[in-house]
Amino acid sequence: MVKASDVGAKLNLDALPLMDGALECLVEKKIFSSLQPANLRLRRAISNEASALKHPAYPLIFDPQTSGGLLATVSAKNADECVSTLRKIGYEHACIIGEVVQSRGVHCFSSGDGE
Repeated sequence: MVKASDVGAKLNLDALPLMDGALECLVEKKIFSSLQPANLRLRRAISNEASALKHPAYPLIFDPQTSGGLLATVSAKNADECVSTLRKIGYEHACIIGEVVQSRGVHCFSSGDGE
């Protein structure tokens, strides 16, 4: 999505809504989908992979188990209202996980990184 638009993204790994048990399966039990290796080729878009690898949720952004979930971009001025509306109609896990930026690539970070 960002490559085709010639923009980048900042992705807060702490903000990702995760299914119960997802981290346990990947991090502790090392259980990965058979399709995970094919999806890992997309990691070349991550501009700071060395630091992103330290976050336990990082492998989950490549996991196909949930068909990738739904990711949408909404203008910053409408983002909070969009999330609020989605939650009101039953999508309780709707949230803001990052932002589109002018720089190329995807920069992953944690809430504690001060970004």
